[in-house]
Amino acid sequence: MTNEIYIDYLPGLIRAARLVDEKLEDVLVIRSDRPQVVGNQYVGRIAGIDKGLGAAFVDVGLSQPGFLPLQDIPKSLGGQSVGEGMFLCVEAVREAFDGKGVRLKARLDDNIPAKVQVLKAVDRLGEWILRQKEPIEFIEVTDAGIAQKIKSYLGGEGANLISIKHSAERPDLFDVVGIEEQIEHLLEIEIPLFSGGNLLIEQGRTLTAIDVNKGSMQHNGGAEALHYQLNLEAAGEIARQLKLRNIAGRIVIDFPYMKFPDHRKKLQATFKSQLKADRVGHKLLPLYMTGLQELTRKRAGLSLQDLLLRPVGIGGLGHEKDPAIEGLEGLRRFWAESMRNRQVGSSIVASRKVVQSLSGCDALLYIEEKIGKKINLSIDPELSADDRVVFE
Repeated sequence: MTNEIYIDYLPGLIRAARLVDEKLEDVLVIRSDRPQVVGNQYVGRIAGIDKGLGAAFVDVGLSQPGFLPLQDIPKSLGGQSVGEGMFLCVEAVREAFDGKGVRLKARLDDNIPAKVQVLKAVDRLGEWILRQKEPIEFIEVTDAGIAQKIKSYLGGEGANLISIKHSAERPDLFDVVGIEEQIEHLLEIEIPLFSGGNLLIEQGRTLTAIDVNKGSMQHNGGAEALHYQLNLEAAGEIARQLKLRNIAGRIVIDFPYMKFPDHRKKLQATFKSQLKADRVGHKLLPLYMTGLQELTRKRAGLSLQDLLLRPVGIGGLGHEKDPAIEGLEGLRRFWAESMRNRQVGSSIVASRKVVQSLSGCDALLYIEEKIGKKINLSIDPELSADDRVVFE
């Protein structure tokens, strides 16, 4: 069994993936324009207090104040009698979502400065590398600076035990090893199962609905045996999808109906066992006789959908690739094409939103330095956000 990590770098976007026997088992996306703050510690200033909510709103330097329950403030810091303008040491315990600010908790810290600032920022890549439980055999990185960081994370002895490869000219690394395609599948609604069945995952604002379908699956033992086999397979894949997509909140799964109680007990026991591999906390409710299964999963950072897509349509119910992500993907492909064909042109044609996201960005300058020429950006009004970036 192989257990390998691949890390792709562009200024503004770091992507890391762990493959086990070439299958994606863990993924990390870090966007500098969409930072995650859970675990970060701040000196914050109380900007307002809402007695009705029993909470203080604390300015920690983010786009909106954080939410701090008054009952969570230690008495030594003033407890529920704190007032506006007071400075506190706080830690972010939940990301902002759906228009709500980050959730905070107060920390005891003497002699804090009377100035809003970051006291400690979590190194997301280092945290991700060090939390991998299985022994890593090989790490390949596309940037020298990131390669040095990996060695520092692992320490002298750890770095000597793992093969760390710096591939300076591999902008298509994720394509070559099959990660790019697997990440794209994680953004799709329909997920095929090996047996011929499929999952439909609809990730909404208030809950995530998952439907298990038999598709083209067949079984000589009749409907009960077919549903039993399908549900056991689906349980494992659903647990994997929840982890990789980092879906949080309420989740409702519609498993095909099974008549026998023993089959339903086995299904829930299997699902519970599969969920143990997920580091994020969850609560699994009893399986209904009809096949409905409910669970809640703790919010731990942004979901893959929130990081790579943007809401569109009425009520934001639809999604499309985020223009910034589309632009960086275009730059990466342009770099790879320039390495394969030195005669390739120097222009990128894309939609207005994609060009706006690339204009003056650090990744553009980074790749221009790599290929040794300036890249011209042009807007084609006929191209939409869904259209691919065109090279000329």
